[in-house]
Formats: sequence, structure tokens, C-alpha cells
Amino acid sequence: MDRDLSTLVDLVEEAYPNIPIISQLGEWMKGTFQLPSAFVMTQTITEKGNSLTSYKVICEATIMLHYPLEQEKHVPLSIAVLRDLLRKQRYSYRGKNKLLLDIDPSTFTVNTEKKERAEITFRYEYLMPVRREQVDKITIFDVKEDGHG
Repeated sequence: MDRDLSTLVDLVEEAYPNIPIISQLGEWMKGTFQLPSAFVMTQTITEKGNSLTSYKVICEATIMLHYPLEQEKHVPLSIAVLRDLLRKQRYSYRGKNKLLLDIDPSTFTVNTEKKERAEITFRYEYLMPVRREQVDKITIFDVKEDGHG
């Protein structure tokens, strides 16, 4: 699982601790999951250099909250729980893997048109370090005293 997807799963777990979370598209497409549940998906929009040691990744997240069934009716889950958690964190969230996601609050949208689920989408960004090869460091210096090589 990608680090950013893992961090989003942590976010949903914190907001809705008793709901199972699906992060595999194939499993979600089968539709054989229990209710209530949440499906989390990410899509990378762009990657660009940020500094010599890191690059910035911008992604879009989709969270589907599938409502529980009670007496053959879907009972909506509160979106306010997730929104309040993000507001409290100032739309920045650090997961268990220490990756910090900066969520753009202007892109946070909730679609509740479908009676069985709510669709939450937003954009976020995070910084990833540039991987470098390990280089052997010089630990022995040969210095001549007369100043000539």
C-alpha cells in the first residue's frame, strides 16, 4: 500500500473507528463488502521538484462512506465527524507512517445524492524525499607537511 493511501486509511479509521475500510478497487467493485464500510482511493495528479532533497506530489482522494442498513433503509453516516477532525488539524493530517498530508479545503466536496453512500473528494499534497545512492565517505586523509604534492 502506498504511503499516502495508508495515511488516508488512518484518517478514516480515526474519524470512523468501527467501520471496515476497503482500499482495493477490485474488492470494492465486487460489492460483496459488509455495511457500513468505507472505500478509500487515491490518484496522483502531478509530481514536481520542490527542492534538491524533496519533490511535491499532488493527489486526489476519494472516500466512499457506505451507509448501514437498518430495517431495509440506509441510515446516513455523519460527514461532520470527518470534516471536524480535519478542521481541528487545520486540514493537515499525519498518519501512523509519519507522512504529512496537506489537504486543500477549497476542494473538499461531499456528494450525498446516492441514498446508499456519501462520496467525499478532495485534493492533497505531500513531500517525498529524493532517493540518493549511498556514497562511500572519505575517512582517511593523506596530508603532506611541506605543502607540496
